[in-house]
Amino acid sequence: MYAVIKTGGKQYRVVAGERLKVEKLEVEVGGKVALDQVLVLSDGETTTIGAPIIKGATVNATVVSHGRGDKVMIFKFRRRKHYRKTQGHRQSYTEILINDIGGKSVAAANPATAKPAAKAKKDDLTIVEGIGPKIAELLIADGIVTFADLANAKVEAIAAILAKAGSRYSTHKPDTWPQQAALARDGKMDELKALQDALDGGKVK
Repeated sequence: MYAVIKTGGKQYRVVAGERLKVEKLEVEVGGKVALDQVLVLSDGETTTIGAPIIKGATVNATVVSHGRGDKVMIFKFRRRKHYRKTQGHRQSYTEILINDIGGKSVAAANPATAKPAAKAKKDDLTIVEGIGPKIAELLIADGIVTFADLANAKVEAIAAILAKAGSRYSTHKPDTWPQQAALARDGKMDELKALQDALDGGKVK
């Protein structure tokens, strides 16, 4: 589970047990602090976005230390004015330890804005010999978006998708497509290349 919080005018993505440095807080070392400017909550399956914050949600932390960052040198110069000025600055910070992400549960915090987890990333199905960009679009539209999807699909089901798209696509033979996709899914690219060398347009020579 993670949260995106706002403190000191900056936003941070945090998880329980993490240490981070934020703009200086007026809290003693060892003191507890409740950060209630929670912008996003996610439990890995559902993501809730505040408007702008999630009411009732807090991130609890402990102040570990106070300090100052590395010195930044500032140099000002105006030509032909005999003006030069060098100045140093060290920004103060507070290091905190994230104890837990409390408050309302993710789903209950704002159910109207709850989002499902991101879908699996699409694979380039055109790596499979016999599949061009247009056929790849047909497969994706039918829910076959990854090598794993194609590897698990039955040849008859793939042929039905092609037949539904018209005679231009129904002449393609998808007999080896699941086999090729399984090799691509498992990262066996050398074996895939050897198989494709033995094929002609995705069909056995």
